Amino acid sequence: MLCIAIIGDMIDSKKIENRELAQKKLKNILEEVNIRHQEIILSNFTITIGDEFQGLLKISSSVFQIIDYIKNEFKLSALRFGIGVGEITTAINPRQSIGADGPAYWNARKAINYIHDNDDYGTSTIAFESGHSNFDQSITIQLALTEFIKSRWVFSQQETFQAILDLNIYQERFDQSVVAKSMNLSDSAFTKRLKSSGIKLYLRTMNHLAAQLVSFFANEEEKNT
Repeated sequence: MLCIAIIGDMIDSKKIENRELAQKKLKNILEEVNIRHQEIILSNFTITIGDEFQGLLKISSSVFQIIDYIKNEFKLSALRFGIGVGEITTAINPRQSIGADGPAYWNARKAINYIHDNDDYGTSTIAFESGHSNFDQSITIQLALTEFIKSRWVFSQQETFQAILDLNIYQERFDQSVVAKSMNLSDSAFTKRLKSSGIKLYLRTMNHLAAQLVSFFANEEEKNT
């Protein structure tokens, strides 16, 4: 069975004043993700060594929503992610992502090592690897473009995106009045934020990428059956 392995780490973690507090905050966020997305998580997100963490998922369109949630909740440092797709060749511990191994994790490690050296002047923080070079390059390039969009958001736009994620929304079409109300904004003020930020375009693109990923690997698994 093909799986999605995610490896993440803190960027410039040595500059964080209270690293113990940072790790505690990250642990709480990962526990929340494990609860929110338990139906697709094969092995719970776990802090492994130092400031690194990892998790194992079924092939799912929620992968980018999970990453965005973690990145937006953790504000003590920027985070980077390597996403890998492949098999797991050892036993999987559903409670914690420690000890399992296989191409999914090898690819995730390759992806995070790539983004260490190719961060587009600090705007790119996610790379993708599955061993299908053309597909992998296409996904990583599109991720870099969406990351560039996010890097230009001012605080009020970041706050708007955070409110959308907090309501477990991750699609272009949603009830804008619900989010506006949660932020104590008028509908017109909320609409202005959406227009100026490109949040809907961002969500459209991320969902398109997720659909590409799910479709591509569903076809791959069919070939192998």
